[in-house]
Order: sequence, then structure tokens, then C-alpha cells
Amino acid sequence: MERQFALVPLTVIELTPPELVSAAAHAGYDAVSLRLSPFRTGEAQHPMLSRGGVQAPMLVETAQRLQDAGLEVLDIEVMLLTPERDVRDFAPVFEAGALLGARHALTLIDIADQGLATERYAALCDVAAGFGLNCALEFTAWLGVNSVQKAHAVVETAARPNGGLLLDPFHLFRSGGKLADLAGIDPKWIRYAQFCDAPAQAPTTIAEISEEARFERLIPGDGGLPLREFVKALPTGIPLGLEIPMRKLSATMSVDERIRRALVAAERVANGA
Repeated sequence: MERQFALVPLTVIELTPPELVSAAAHAGYDAVSLRLSPFRTGEAQHPMLSRGGVQAPMLVETAQRLQDAGLEVLDIEVMLLTPERDVRDFAPVFEAGALLGARHALTLIDIADQGLATERYAALCDVAAGFGLNCALEFTAWLGVNSVQKAHAVVETAARPNGGLLLDPFHLFRSGGKLADLAGIDPKWIRYAQFCDAPAQAPTTIAEISEEARFERLIPGDGGLPLREFVKALPTGIPLGLEIPMRKLSATMSVDERIRRALVAAERVANGA
């Protein structure tokens, strides 16, 4: 089976879910990720969730475009766990994801206490299981679960069959992680990975790293991260989601050109060419 490449919303955050599906199909992607739940306060909420048993028109349109294009949904975003958030709030998001045929729900945890983080993650997995979804836990340097070691510990301790990790080379290296850190992870927990590049030299502050993550990553091969080695450290053939926000290029290059260039480069780097 050939590796799947998915287009991730942050790469084209200006597009609605149905627009993202069409753009991905036109550029030659195999799958998409879809943002159904906002990550940041004030972020636009696309009208994708069903209300009173009635499916949202944008959800129906997205499903139709997926079917017409023959694309799969790798994951839905973003399940952000905080001490205040009730995990049951995500049930409508999981329902929409299941209707779209999603496999995974991208999860982030902004809870510093490891015990509470694990408890909430396990509870989220239990809710997601009712919709046939896996909760793929990602870590970032600026959240409570901020390293591959902490994320791995949460997933292992929760011990849910639909749990797992989402690995991203940007977050691995910007959080101080190393490729050797992946060697101790049972491959069964690694669900898929995201893919991008960045300068080898990291910014000096967490705020700057967060800014870089949101707006200025690089197309694979254009930076200094050991991406070929990263791919070799992953389970063979797992899907790669291209999460490459490029604010500077966005000002001068069309969406189609940007995402085509990213896909060609990612295929070349991942295949070791």
C-alpha cells in the first residue's frame, strides 16, 4: 500500500472544509484533515456540526465533495483538552467526523498535571470510541503536554485501544526532542505523522516558536530538520499530513501552487529521493 499524503487545514487556513477538499483533490492529495473544532479563542467556527438531528449544509457539501473526489479524511481537528473542558462537549464534533468517514481525532492537552491530563485523555478516548474514532495525541512546546515523553506517558497510562500519538517533526525538534526518543515507543501507538520543515536553528522563546508554528514553516527539503531520518524512525508507510503554514509565500503564490509544491517535495523527501 502506498503512503497517503493529506492536506492539513493550517496549510490553507483561509479555506472552508469543502474548499479544502476540492483544492486537495485538484492538487493530487490522497486525503484531507478537516478542522471541525476551533483551536484558539476567537477562531472562526465553520458551520459543520449538526443541530437538532439536522445535518449542517456545509457538512453535507463536504461529504459530497469527498465522495466525488474519492478522498479520505485522515483526521478531524482540534480536540483541545483543558482543566475546564468537559470531554462530552466533543461528541457533536465526533459525530460530524464519523459522518465524513474520519479515522482520527487530533488531540492536544493544555493541562500541566500529568495525572489529570491522562484522566481527561482516557475519558475523551471513551467518548470517541462510540463514534469509531481514534484520539491521536499531539504535543507542542507551549502546552501542558509539551514533549514526546509526556505524550507517550499519557497514551500508555491511559491504555485505551483507540489512543495513540501523532508525531510532527516541527514539534518534536522545537520541544527539544530527538530522533532517539522515538525508539522507545511501541509502533502500535504511532497512528500517523504530520510533515513540514523548519530552520535547524530554533527561535529562542516559546512565544516565537508558537508564532513560527502557526505562520512560517517550510516546505520539506527547504529547511534544516532531519526529515528523512524522521520518516525512517516511523512505522513503515504511515500517512503523512502536510501541515505547512507559509504566510510569506501566501502573499505571492496561489493556493494551488503552494500545495502542489508542498506535495511534490514531501513525496520526494519521504521516499528518500
